[in-house]
Amino acid sequence: MPSQGPLIPRRRLGAELRRLREAAGLHLEHAAAHLECSTSKISRLETGQGIPKTRDIRDLLGLYGLTDQRAQDRLLRLAGDGRRQAWWQGLDLNEAMTGSMDQYISLESEASLQRDYSCSFIFGQFQTEEYAKALFSGLFEHAPQSTVDSRVQLRMKRQAEFRARTDRPRLDIVLDESTLRRRVGSAEVMRAQLAELLLVNDTPGYRLRVLPFSARPDMGMQCSYVIFTFDSDFDRNAVHIELPGGDRWLEVEADVERYTRFFQALVEKSLDEEETNALIKEIMAYHQ
Repeated sequence: MPSQGPLIPRRRLGAELRRLREAAGLHLEHAAAHLECSTSKISRLETGQGIPKTRDIRDLLGLYGLTDQRAQDRLLRLAGDGRRQAWWQGLDLNEAMTGSMDQYISLESEASLQRDYSCSFIFGQFQTEEYAKALFSGLFEHAPQSTVDSRVQLRMKRQAEFRARTDRPRLDIVLDESTLRRRVGSAEVMRAQLAELLLVNDTPGYRLRVLPFSARPDMGMQCSYVIFTFDSDFDRNAVHIELPGGDRWLEVEADVERYTRFFQALVEKSLDEEETNALIKEIMAYHQ
């Protein structure tokens, strides 16, 4: 079972199918006529939204003139991975899983670099279980306990799966100072959470910095967001923006570059790692 879920293999397969079709000088209509299907089905396959069937993929590769057996086998493996369940899709977490969360975990499970700015709460990958319980209890105070439990379970499982990745991803995190001072749960919960943050900069590939209250206002500090970056040319970089009225996804290259510039501007205004750890220790005493 692919740990990243079906989304990434579908996208990689789709990018290859589009490249092969265009290299063969064919239009969507030609491919649709060959499969005796609609052009929308071909379009969905190429954008990674459709479920790839082995027979369809094999027929398209024949139409596009791909004769290299190794290349065929690789694309057919992607088609197989694109039909399988990911680890989170097999869990009984209906109250925690949404379409947006499914996409988020798929990208989180495969991105080579994540850059995150959090202006409200501690970044999810670094939350302790007690902090997560207190956070979800507050955010969903009128929901049944099962909703809170499902979300905490999913968050802890995500952390475990993320840390188990053999291709260690890089994390570049900027936390607004308010996330350290805002009490979530008891003072004891906050001290334990901050103690956990002190370990982040000792982890290879991870970098944590704090944007202090003394920093000048900046366009990039208005909302929390994550930039997912991939090493593969076949994967689309993306930005996830966390908003109260519903999350937003950006995948147009110009939008990703714009948020990358926002993030870099915040980095330049943030404390360095040593100053960050010193401030965290200082704020631990604030939570008494």
